[in-house]
Amino acid sequence: MNGKSDVSNVKNETTYNIPLVIEENVISSGISLISLWHTLADESYQVIWPRDKKKPLIPNSWVAIYTLQGCGKLLLKNGQEITLNGNCIIFLKPMDIQSYYCAGLLWEQYWMEFIPTSVMEIPILQTGIIYNGEIFNQELSEVALMITEREPLKNNLAVAFLTKMIYQWICLISENGKKDALLIQIEKLLSVLHSDLQKNWSVAEMALKMQCSEQYLRRLFLRYTGKTPKEYYLDARLDLAHSLLKQEGQTVGKVADMLNFFDAFHFSKAFKRRFNVSPSAIMK
Repeated sequence: MNGKSDVSNVKNETTYNIPLVIEENVISSGISLISLWHTLADESYQVIWPRDKKKPLIPNSWVAIYTLQGCGKLLLKNGQEITLNGNCIIFLKPMDIQSYYCAGLLWEQYWMEFIPTSVMEIPILQTGIIYNGEIFNQELSEVALMITEREPLKNNLAVAFLTKMIYQWICLISENGKKDALLIQIEKLLSVLHSDLQKNWSVAEMALKMQCSEQYLRRLFLRYTGKTPKEYYLDARLDLAHSLLKQEGQTVGKVADMLNFFDAFHFSKAFKRRFNVSPSAIMK
């Protein structure tokens, strides 16, 4: 799914910024998929449109950006800057985009351009926080595999999966106005955590940010994420470490130090517990 490609010519792009759909649109019920990218960007990543645009801008198309982890920034033609932290989705019109870049250690995201083939009330420039990110991540991995197959049936199935996810994301964003104050606070905290995974956050600091007790914070995290604050934050750091280890020049010690683990031994132990493989195996 990732790796070097002869078609890759975007300025400053990493070897992981590979289009998964490059030859022709794939049409399924709901959308016509123009392109799909899985990008694992580092600090040098910057794309400017239309200079680096691989395909022509299409006025009636949409862009959906699902950020798995890390941080990216988008600059629109009207001067507006949008920050995208891990576990969020946003829809934009491609004609509005001027440039985008990685704004931290890493920005891992799925970028999809599509044209609706049926009526879709798509919320523009509104972010939705994803709580069940692991489910979407697994589905997107399956989509990435199917979309690169030479079988049209599998291509259509992949786009059908994407269509389902797009509708789920639209519903998620449309519910923003119905959220209670606590949920909004939790979302803000999650966004802050994902924007600074190098910091060694304590539960006390999280509770202070939320202006609540640690016990109450644990209950909120369990309700909305299914994990305790410590579990959620550790998993987010380990997920980021998993991606960082795929980048050239990284070592287990460097990644452990970068993400403020006590030492490489403790990092490796936590990593293996989460992924059932050692960090060095990911590097290979």
